[in-house]
Amino acid sequence: MTPRDQRPTLAGVTAQEPLPERPPVWPGAQIYTPDGRVFVRRSGNPSGPKLMLLHGWGVHGGMYEGMRARLERDFELLVPDARGHGYSSTPPRPRSWELDDYARDLVAVLDSLEIDRVHLGGYSMGGFIALALTQLAPERIDRLAIMCSAARQPSKAQRHLGFAEAAFKILPAASMQVVAKRLLAGPGQRPDMERVMMWLLGYNTRGGLSGAARAMRRADLRSGLADVRQPTLLVTAEHDKAIPPALSRELLDHIPDVTHRHWDDAGHALVASHGDELAEALAGFFAPEPTP
Repeated sequence: MTPRDQRPTLAGVTAQEPLPERPPVWPGAQIYTPDGRVFVRRSGNPSGPKLMLLHGWGVHGGMYEGMRARLERDFELLVPDARGHGYSSTPPRPRSWELDDYARDLVAVLDSLEIDRVHLGGYSMGGFIALALTQLAPERIDRLAIMCSAARQPSKAQRHLGFAEAAFKILPAASMQVVAKRLLAGPGQRPDMERVMMWLLGYNTRGGLSGAARAMRRADLRSGLADVRQPTLLVTAEHDKAIPPALSRELLDHIPDVTHRHWDDAGHALVASHGDELAEALAGFFAPEPTP
């Protein structure tokens, strides 16, 4: 089979440690960019390949805590918080933010850290940003993973994002919990997920949520897919309510070198419900065993 035909199904959830009730300690630093500050967690194997992981809308880089121990064995991890999310600052004029602004933040981070190239993985909104960064600065990306994400939003999601863009100009950022419960619903969800929602969703600003909703609503990265030359891993979940797997088909159809991994028994909360299996899939893709 060619890479694009590979579609194994991973079933079952392995035994997992209880999720923490507050943000675990994860070493990091504030990196100053032309538009503000980006907090970047940095840990793991300093002699391994550098792997940057991008989080989803309304959460922060701590969402990868459950996968951290496995990935730190092989990689030096770089896990930033997007503008207006987590511990990063909220630049002015969220009404004008585009995905390229998020991508330029990350180019500035790499420049500041004097890092030429990284492997790059993006989840949900982070997948959109990862595609934007790969199209903006392809020379900085070795391998690419797009998880529960796509190149554009369906029309229904665009309408919902338009509502969120307007609503978060008024509503407190904590209201994101109501939205997240709907987006993350699905089979395999961990019973202890509810108690960590506060620290996953409680470190954002209204401008950050509104600006991100605008950027995702307007995003359309389809025209650059054929120019993505990096080996790419596409991860989808059968019961994903935020990014229906059918929408990701455009990535399979247009990115030249793509491998597909699909979970039949998961929803948009794949990182939490199947973190062990996802971490293994990423480790195998970003650091493949050498061919004999």
